[in-house]
This record gives sequence, structure tokens and C-alpha cells, in this order.
Amino acid sequence: MRFGIIAVSLLALTAAAFAASEDEIMSSRYGNTLIIKDAFGTSRVYYNKDHTYSAASWLGDVSGHWKMENAKMCLYADKHPALYSLRYSNPECDAIEVHKVGDKWKIGSRDYELVQGIQK
Repeated sequence: MRFGIIAVSLLALTAAAFAASEDEIMSSRYGNTLIIKDAFGTSRVYYNKDHTYSAASWLGDVSGHWKMENAKMCLYADKHPALYSLRYSNPECDAIEVHKVGDKWKIGSRDYELVQGIQK
């Protein structure tokens, strides 16, 4: 019984920490533009607090909803160009971490930059 209470308490603390992490990670992205460059071209992603997103990609416009899953950002494309499925999985999940406006970083072969405001 005692172990069960401790386990439930730890689980609750972990869930609370994850929720804070999501807020911390995403707060700098709302109202700003995430620019992603890879070998195929440049994409711009716009995240909303209601867990929706839109993107202007080199393939065309994409929109859908996002979810944090196991320290990864998963984008679920609801509307996308026909060729999108040939290049990207749905959902597309990538590692995510805290960044502030003006930061530039690299994950794998992609370059990322978080810029102020909505830039088309």
C-alpha cells in the first residue's frame, strides 16, 4: 500500500513536471516563426496555444495539430499537399528543446531558427 502511494505521487510529480516543460518549451514559439532548412528547401512553422499549427513548406501549405510525446514534438498533418506523404511520416515526431527568439540550432541535417513574429 505504501509503495502504491509513493508510486502514484511520483507519477503525479512527473506529469506536472512534463506539463511545465511543455509550457516552457512552447511559450517562445507562440506568435513567432520556426524556420527549418534542409536539403530539400525551407519551411516555416507557426504554433498556436490551442495545439494547432500551420506551415508553409517547400511542398506547399500544411496544417494540423501538435502534441508533445516523450520529449518529442509530433506534428499531425490534417491538410497537406499530395506529395507530403512521400517525404514525411504522419505524425512527424522530432526531438524538441527550449529555445528563445533569435536562437539557431541544428538537429541531424536540419538547421532551425526561431525568429520574432509571423514571417511568411
